[in-house]
Order: sequence, then C-alpha cells, then structure tokens
Amino acid sequence: MSRKTYAPVKPARSYEEQARRLTDAHGLTIRDSEAARHILSTVNYYRLTTYGKHLRREDDPERFVPGVSLDTLYALYEFDMGLRHLILPVLEFFEVQLRAKIAYRLAITYGSMGYADSENFRRTALPNGSSVHKNLMGKFKNEVKRQGALPFVRHHNVKYGGQFPIWAAVELFTFGMLGSLYEIMREEDQWAVSRDYGLTPEALCRLIAASVDVRNICAHYNRLYNQPLSEQPLLPAEYKRCESDRLFPLLLALRAVAGKERVYLRMVSGISQLTEDFPQADLALCGFPRDWKDLLG
Repeated sequence: MSRKTYAPVKPARSYEEQARRLTDAHGLTIRDSEAARHILSTVNYYRLTTYGKHLRREDDPERFVPGVSLDTLYALYEFDMGLRHLILPVLEFFEVQLRAKIAYRLAITYGSMGYADSENFRRTALPNGSSVHKNLMGKFKNEVKRQGALPFVRHHNVKYGGQFPIWAAVELFTFGMLGSLYEIMREEDQWAVSRDYGLTPEALCRLIAASVDVRNICAHYNRLYNQPLSEQPLLPAEYKRCESDRLFPLLLALRAVAGKERVYLRMVSGISQLTEDFPQADLALCGFPRDWKDLLG
C-alpha cells in the first residue's frame, strides 16, 4: 500500500513578507507599509484574507480583483466585528428569557427537582444509544464541578448537599444544553413555552438551534459576514422569500421573540449605522434583502 503524501506546511513569514505575498502572489493593493504592518499585527493574516473570498478573480481565484486593498479587507473585518457585537446582546436576551420560561414550566409542573427525573421527559436517544436526558444530567454535573467557585454553586453544595432546583440548575446549562432540554420536553410542556412566543414547538426548536450556532460564532469571534450557516430558523409563509443559508433569516425570526425590546431595536439601528460607516460591506452577502429595514423594523 502506497503512503499518502501531503503538501508541506507553509513557512512562517514576517509582517513585511506577508505584505509582499499579498501584493505579489494575490494582487492585493497596499498603499501604506506602516499601516499594513499595523493591520497584520492586529488581525491574523489567515483570518483577514477570508474576508475577501468573494473578491477573488474568477479566472484566477488566487488573485483579488483590481482595486481591492488591504484596507478593504480590514474594513470588512471591522464591519463583521461590529455586527457580532450588535447581535450578541439580542441572543443573550433570548437565551436568558428562555431559561426563565423553561425553568418556570418544569418547576410548576414537576417540582423543583423534577428535571432530574427522566420520566418527566421524552425517551429520546443519542446516535450511540444513550439517553439524551442522562447525557444532559452528566453535562450538568460537569458544569457544577467546573463552576464550583461561583457563589450560588457553593451555596447549593454546602447548604443543600449539591441539590440544585431547576431555577438554579438552568443557570449552569449552556445554550446548547438548554436547546437539548427543550427538545426532550413533553409536547404539552413545549407548547407551554413556545406559545408565549407565538411559535410552534418545531419553530422554537429551529430558532434555538440557529441562535446557538450564531451565538457560538459571535462568542468565538468567528466570521459572520458572507458566511453560510448550518442551522436556519423556520420562517412564516409570508417571509419565505427571505430564506437562505445566511444570517438574515435568524435576525428576522428573532423579531418574534425580541422585536419589541430595546436591545433588538438597537441592533437594527446599529446595523443601519454600520452600513454607512463601512460602505465596503454588502449586506446581500449576509442574506439581507433590499427592504431589510422594513422587515426588521
């Protein structure tokens, strides 16, 4: 059997060498070498160049179209950073509110510790055959250990022997864990939560999954601009024209859960200001239609 060969790892390059490669090999315009050094020392070369994926020549994808500069890529990065900072507070509002609604329903229906009993949930299994509920409880115990220094965790460990009522336990759930908990809730319990948002359980499940996906992108400072997303919300029939694999459908779906809140209105006005501050950015690459302000407003 022949051994597979791999391409050699690229060598390390100084800021000056990186700038030369961007101009010589990729055709990027650099007008100021000192400014270029500042940009490359601020944003990793590898990260920065991904913002120009749509600005490459069709006949030679290694090279940028004429007129694209390092300043262009940096402006797109700054736009993306601003976009993430506007969206994250809306996702925080949704996540924190969802914790409250889920905790309340489970507490009122099954008691303070009812969440720990698998009989109060659907019997759902993971691909490996293990119980989703059992897996969640294992993750929860790991979070209790990991965050043991938090005052409320210490309090429940010392005073209640490590028993956490649902309204305390849910504060240790990650957003992803919260989504999994909602997915295994009984149908009547799911409806009790989703009805508050004017959504079906399926629509709320899809919205949570899409929100978790984008929240993780924002929290790890990854790129949202011109980025396909693996999870998408379920949009009402009147908004089917807005469906895509980009960001806009999520922002539109979040209107149902946070549209009247200040944090959502600040996001909409903030995006409008961003487009003025960074005309290099094309919102269509994030799935925004021309009438996006009317749809989100």
